[in-house]
Amino acid sequence: MSLQQRKLEVLKEQKKTYLKLLFPAKGQTKPALRFAGFEDEWKEVKLGEVGETYTGLSGKTKEDFGHGEGKFITYVNVFNNPLTDLYGLDSIEIDDKQRRVQYGDVLFTTSSETPEDVGLSSVWMGTEDNVYLNSFCFGYRPQKGIFDLYYLAFVLRSFSVRKEFMLLAQGISRFNISKTKVMDMSIHVPSLPEQEAIGYFFQDLDKAIAKQEEKVNQLKENKQTLLRKMFI
Repeated sequence: MSLQQRKLEVLKEQKKTYLKLLFPAKGQTKPALRFAGFEDEWKEVKLGEVGETYTGLSGKTKEDFGHGEGKFITYVNVFNNPLTDLYGLDSIEIDDKQRRVQYGDVLFTTSSETPEDVGLSSVWMGTEDNVYLNSFCFGYRPQKGIFDLYYLAFVLRSFSVRKEFMLLAQGISRFNISKTKVMDMSIHVPSLPEQEAIGYFFQDLDKAIAKQEEKVNQLKENKQTLLRKMFI
């Protein structure tokens, strides 16, 4: 099992490295590492100029949750996933007063216990109706035609962008970030074909990581089963 665990750790370290090398550092217009066929400089786009924000659920009590035909995306789902887990939803009553999440929306966490985890983002790729966002996050709806959504999911988790979020985090025991400051941020954007190439690359890498995690978990389960049988 140690070999499979090591393979998983290597894949995760590779992802961290690529999140640094495949996107330009602050003040640069080209990344350190690039796919063949792309040479143009990247431009910077201010988020607030190419999209709008909306708030998560408001005015809710605990009685509103756990039932109903509506669904809401949890904080943990946003926190853990660059691409939102389409099945990581909880039930809630449908409420026409609340903003619904739409395909292509970016969801941001607004607070965390550490500055390193503030402003983590997740792109919603679902198409179902009556999906809402938890109250500890806010949504961002980018204009169409500017971003490849898979690229957007990973550039917002890149080393340089995450560093920007850390610098913007405010607090002592708990750290927060405002929508206004996030909308003032600029991100590097290449041509759409290059965005797509980067997006596909990270999708494949995440699939490889998920597959290896399944393998490691299965080995752990097999070991536990064997140990139980040995001591019956």
